[in-house]
Amino acid sequence: MKTAELKNHIIRKILNTNDLDLLSYLDNILAKGESAESYKLSPFEREVINESLADYEKGNTIPNNELFSRNKEWLKE
Repeated sequence: MKTAELKNHIIRKILNTNDLDLLSYLDNILAKGESAESYKLSPFEREVINESLADYEKGNTIPNNELFSRNKEWLKE
């Protein structure tokens, strides 16, 4: 679904609802999005991200189920 289609889809749903809580929630989310500024990464954060990307590109990854198993074992200790 393209951006314009998604916007129209959401607008149709909003127009068909009378749920005040939902509308207030959406209004709050959209208001935060309008005022949000871009987060600036620190040099350390950029370094960590770049190292992680390099590991990923080299194939240095751990399957999700193995990672969860490791975490369970660690939490038992």
